[in-house]
Amino acid sequence: MTPTGEIMDKSPATRESEQAFDESEIEEIERKTPISPPAVFEVIRRGGEKELIRPGSALMASGLVAGIALGFSVLSEALLRAHLPDADWRPLIENLGYSVGFMLVILGQMQLFTENTITVVSPALADPSAAVFRAVLRVWGLVLAANLTGATAFGFILWLSADFQPELFVALEDLSRHATGYDWWETLWRGVGAGWLIAAMVWITSTTERLSLPLIIIVTYVIALADFSHVIAGTTEAMLLVFTGEIGLWAAAIGFVLPALLGNILGGTVLFTLLTWAQIRADLRQDKHETR
Repeated sequence: MTPTGEIMDKSPATRESEQAFDESEIEEIERKTPISPPAVFEVIRRGGEKELIRPGSALMASGLVAGIALGFSVLSEALLRAHLPDADWRPLIENLGYSVGFMLVILGQMQLFTENTITVVSPALADPSAAVFRAVLRVWGLVLAANLTGATAFGFILWLSADFQPELFVALEDLSRHATGYDWWETLWRGVGAGWLIAAMVWITSTTERLSLPLIIIVTYVIALADFSHVIAGTTEAMLLVFTGEIGLWAAAIGFVLPALLGNILGGTVLFTLLTWAQIRADLRQDKHETR
């Protein structure tokens, strides 16, 4: 059995070619052979199974910290905006700040709802039972509630500190107005982009640890630069405007949080995870046919 986990026995051609190499060369070949999509899915599925049985208190505590930590994406972006001149190239630099909170959350292995659009869904696809679906909904509900609470708390802290750095708070308000200023349907479709990219990032980082940091930076930078809607980071911005009195709580919840949430689920679970699972099922059926 190779480190990546073989789904089928070695073919005659593979066994014949291995006779031409010594053991160290074979190990090097296997090390450099890309992990197969079914094996990647299995890595994510096993991680998802562990998440499904975690205590609710652990999920909520981790989700609360993640919601707070993701607020640093908004703060870091505002800090860069406040210290950069108002030039055409400014968004290319300031949007790098958006990666800060995601690095804290993902590298710290905290519970983030948009990661769970693929992680805990994978066990449900492999074993579609009522018990598993209930477990998925349990994790989704607890983590989402905790994330939104943490993001709201961070928005409240930013509002309380408005008088400490007025120029920074102006930048925070500008970013928040921009992020929440789209209509319902446009917010949803922008949420699809963010959800798809986060799910793709989880998929890729499950195969390698060395590329995790640069991949997190690149993916979240693209989300910020493209003005995609992320439900948790965006909640910090929406709630900041609620605390300033610029928008109402109902408008923030229905006008931004709901469409961003639906878009993230549509992009992460439907357009990435389900389509990827369809590919994997086809691969597995082909492998079974070839081994007969």
